Amino acid sequence: MEQRRLANADLSNLRVPKGALALEVRDTSCDGLRLRVLPTGKMTWSVVYRVAGKGEPTAAGTRKKGPPTRVTLGSTEVKYNDARKRAVEIMELAAQGVDYAEQRKEATAGRSSRSVEALIDRFIDEYAKRKGREDLARIWLKKPELEKWHGKDLAEIARADIHLLLDRVAVERGKAAVIEMRKHLSKLFHWAIDRELIQSNPITRLDRDEVYVERERVLSLDELQRVWDAAGDMGYPFGPMYRMLILTGQRRAEIGEMERGWRKEVKLDKDDEEAVPAVIVPPSKHKSRRGHTFYLSPPAVAVLDSLPDLGGKFLFSSTGGKTPVSGYSKGKARLDRILKERAEKEAAERGEEAQPMEPWTVHDIRRSVATRMAEMGIPGEHIEHVLGHSMEKLRRTYNKHTYAAEVREAMLRWGALWA
Repeated sequence: MEQRRLANADLSNLRVPKGALALEVRDTSCDGLRLRVLPTGKMTWSVVYRVAGKGEPTAAGTRKKGPPTRVTLGSTEVKYNDARKRAVEIMELAAQGVDYAEQRKEATAGRSSRSVEALIDRFIDEYAKRKGREDLARIWLKKPELEKWHGKDLAEIARADIHLLLDRVAVERGKAAVIEMRKHLSKLFHWAIDRELIQSNPITRLDRDEVYVERERVLSLDELQRVWDAAGDMGYPFGPMYRMLILTGQRRAEIGEMERGWRKEVKLDKDDEEAVPAVIVPPSKHKSRRGHTFYLSPPAVAVLDSLPDLGGKFLFSSTGGKTPVSGYSKGKARLDRILKERAEKEAAERGEEAQPMEPWTVHDIRRSVATRMAEMGIPGEHIEHVLGHSMEKLRRTYNKHTYAAEVREAMLRWGALWA
């Protein structure tokens, strides 16, 4: 190691000795300050220090200084006086028993754990996965537009940042995308508020022109039949999962996250001798937080009986039953391809031009089941119970009838169409 006073030295004359990997110069006027020179000519300031009381114990019961620790202070774009001042500050902390490197590491770790990207990953793992919305959360919260927030603490995101982001989305993707992005950001911020990761929610009462328009897409019985047939070509897990959605009208998460233990034989009335097949969704897994029971028609029983026994608790899974099925967007894309291929093949056999289905979403199946049940003459109140919708508080308080027999009858009538 070379030693020299660096205060007024001509650094441009420093050269790495032939065969050496680097040249290190120790500043004689500041013992811990170092200047490292690479063969490329790049120069870096650093400070080497030893923390008091961090070493081995002595016979007197005190502790020696700890091992040498190096911290980089920057390139030679940092002036000598600034580098020396920072080195002195760090060495003074070391003399007091404070390790600057550890201090900085802890601060960085604390900040990174609250950064936008870190909390998005945590939100997806802890919330979206449990709700069966992992794919949608990844699609919207991993958009390139959000990368401008990376490295920031989530608490630093202000309303102006959100408006700027949504304005950019509006220009590049349209109003519908703004509505979706805002919806997923809102869930993220509400989740963070509930866990006291942030103190205020910048997205609350955000004044935007984009208005959510309720979807009205309802698949006809013929379209549902086409989905049913195409699902038969998919195989496990998505094929039978789509058929269960059609047979039951339940939410995607309630079918996709169905556990083996949810399937029961229940009595419609305590005086009944026979039990009927049903699925009991526990309160923790249902949107109403009160739980929900839906009854199984013979075709639904047949679908569940056809599932492979993976040994794990989840009936629909890509991991041997250990976790519920994921990759919904890919599954839907594959189903759409099958629908298109089947339509083209059937049209070719008739000598006609293929008529593709209008765009639809998985949740449209649930709306379609309810609509087609109503067309069959099933009372609306019974359909609400089939879907597991919450009853109005007044009705829930005074009307204690469970409608179990009526709801099962509705499921049997609907299931008969798919037998």
